[in-house]
Amino acid sequence: MKNPLLALALIVLAFSATALRAEDKPAPAPAAPATPATPATAADKIYAPKDLVALRALKGQTVKIEGTIVRQGESKTGAVRYLNFTEHYQEGISLVFMVSKGAGDFTKEKLANFVGKKVQVTGVVSEYNNNIQIEIGKLDQLTLVP
Repeated sequence: MKNPLLALALIVLAFSATALRAEDKPAPAPAAPATPATPATAADKIYAPKDLVALRALKGQTVKIEGTIVRQGESKTGAVRYLNFTEHYQEGISLVFMVSKGAGDFTKEKLANFVGKKVQVTGVVSEYNNNIQIEIGKLDQLTLVP
């Protein structure tokens, strides 16, 4: 370069551009406001059929239950059929099927297909004669779990 002043000015400019002072640095972007965690609902958790203490506290709420169906039965009149996750229905939640509401879906044969199989069921917890149950309105509330 023929002009030493111009060369010196370029060098000074180059050094001053790379050596920012702390007060010249841009402020960090403000942190995004924390979003409060959404409280888990009873329907978000999968409950065990024998978790009667928790299920009793959830009466009137929709829950998911997962377990293996152990037995099936029906009332003396045949108006109500049920599937149980335990040998003794008092030890676990029962799935209750009102035959008159099932549009022919709650036959003994169809319910027998669930015995011995692991299922997930979604429904509203209720209590009848001090026993916890879910009344099933449609068979699609039950899904087989591999």
